[in-house]
Amino acid sequence: MIIKQFPVDLTLDYPLNVEYNTDKIAFFDIETTGFVAETTYLYLIGCIYTKDASLHMIQWFSEDIREEALLIKSFFEFIKDYDLLVHYNGSGFDIPYLTKKCEMLQLDYSIKDIQSLDYYKKIYPIRKIFRLKNYKQKTIESFLNVKRTDELHGGKLIEVYQSYIGKRHIEKLQKSRAHESVDSPKINESESDELLKLLLLHNEDDIKGLVQLSPILYYCDLFEKPFQIIQAGVDEGKLIIRLEYDFNIPIRISFGNDYMYMNAYENSALITIDIYDGELKYFYDNYRDYYYLPNEDRAIHKSLAIYVDKDFRVKAKPSTCYTKKAGLFTPQYHPIIDPSFKKEYNDKITFVEIHTDFLLKEDNLTKYINHILGHIILTKA
Repeated sequence: MIIKQFPVDLTLDYPLNVEYNTDKIAFFDIETTGFVAETTYLYLIGCIYTKDASLHMIQWFSEDIREEALLIKSFFEFIKDYDLLVHYNGSGFDIPYLTKKCEMLQLDYSIKDIQSLDYYKKIYPIRKIFRLKNYKQKTIESFLNVKRTDELHGGKLIEVYQSYIGKRHIEKLQKSRAHESVDSPKINESESDELLKLLLLHNEDDIKGLVQLSPILYYCDLFEKPFQIIQAGVDEGKLIIRLEYDFNIPIRISFGNDYMYMNAYENSALITIDIYDGELKYFYDNYRDYYYLPNEDRAIHKSLAIYVDKDFRVKAKPSTCYTKKAGLFTPQYHPIIDPSFKKEYNDKITFVEIHTDFLLKEDNLTKYINHILGHIILTKA
C-alpha cells in the first residue's frame, strides 16, 4: 500500500468550525472499480484534514486488490480522531460502500458516530436556484469557478487503474528477470508511475474541490440564517423587499417564477413579488352564524340579519360567507398572517393586505419573508 501525506495550500472559506462546533474536520473521497461493493474493489481513499490551523492531505492507495482491508483499516484508524466528515454525495455512495465493505471483510468500523456533512444533500433542496444542467461535484465547482488539473471521469479512472495493475505486474516481472541477468538493460517503470500519478491527481482534485466548494453553503444560509430588512414597500405594481445578511455569497444568483423573483449577491438579496390590486374576499369560518345578502354580495352576522327582510337574505354557505375588501395584496401559500383573503372559496393561495402596519410590523414581515423564501425554492424556475 502506498501512503502519501503532504500539506495543502488552500484555505477554508466557510466557517465549518463554527457551524459544527469543532476544529477536527476531514474531507474525504473514495475511488473504486464500480458502484456495487460486492463485485468491485476499493483502491484509493483520500482525506484533507485540519491540523495546527492548516490543511494537509493523506492518500491511501492499494497496489493490489488484496490490500483492500488494510486500506479501509488505515482510513478508519485515521478518522477516529475527527468529529466532522465532509463529502459530496457520500451519503449516497461512499459511506454505504465503505459500510458494506466492512461487513464483507468483517471489519468492526463505522462512520455512524461521526458528524457527516454531505454537500449534495445540503444543497439539494435549493438546487433550482443555481439553474444548472446537473448537480455533480464538477458542475458545482464550475459554478463557483473552481479550477482543477485533473480531467478524468469515473469510468475512465477504472480503465486507468486496471492498466496500472497490469503494467505494474509486467514491470515487476521484467525487473525480476533483469536481476537474474547481469547483461539485462535497466527497466523503465515510468508507465505505471504515470498512471499512478493520474489516479492520485484525480482523487486529490476531488478532495481539494470539497474544500473549495465550502462557500456553496452560504446559498443555503440565504434561506436559513437571520437577515435584516433594509427596505419593504410597493413600487410599480410590485412588493419590493431588500434584505442584508452578515455573510457574502460569491456568485450572483437570480431565480423565481412569473410573479415572484429573487436576486442575490454578496451580502444582499432583493425580492420582488407581483401584487394584486383589486377586490378580494374574506371568508368567515363559522358560516352557520351568518346570512348571505345576494343583492349586496356579502355576508352579515345573524345578530344583524334579523333586521334584514327575509326576502333579501339566505343562510350562508362556506362559499358565500364573506365580506369584500379592496386594496393591494401580496400572496401567501398557506395561512401565515391574518386576516387572509381569497379570490374564491376553494382557492389554495391566500393574500395578505399590504398596509402600513404590515410593512412596519417587523415580526409579521419577517415571518412572511421566511414563508416566501421557503416557497420560492419549491416553485418551478
